[in-house]
Amino acid sequence: MNKSDLLDELRLEVGRAYDYALNHEDFIGRVSRAIFDGAMKNIVVIVYKADAEGQVSPVHLYGTKESLGKECMFGLGFSGMCGMKSSVFLKEGKKQTILMPVTNKNRLSYIFSLRISTDLYAITDQDLLFTEELANFIEAKGKLL
Repeated sequence: MNKSDLLDELRLEVGRAYDYALNHEDFIGRVSRAIFDGAMKNIVVIVYKADAEGQVSPVHLYGTKESLGKECMFGLGFSGMCGMKSSVFLKEGKKQTILMPVTNKNRLSYIFSLRISTDLYAITDQDLLFTEELANFIEAKGKLL
């Protein structure tokens, strides 16, 4: 499957996540699961929830036990960057990660961490545009739940 088809399939699955969500928390969980399943479980998806003080804690974790055990917390400086509402791409060796902030009423509410090896998938600008679309979709639909 080429990248455009994969991202279109992920868009469809994320839309279904909204259709079946019971509430906002369920919606976030379904979105993260849709990304994990849509990437054929070759990705590590961790969703962090931010509290009113900006502290973050993981609420949804998808990936292998080995890869989840090696997850490092990103620096708190990233939380301040989330006000820009732009995804950030990080690469270290073969490990590449997109950190995608999701806001609610101009306040950081979630950070999606999407990590995949360069051996399996090369992250490009097309993926960053997808994550920005995804964040906008979550923010817009989240207000309706």
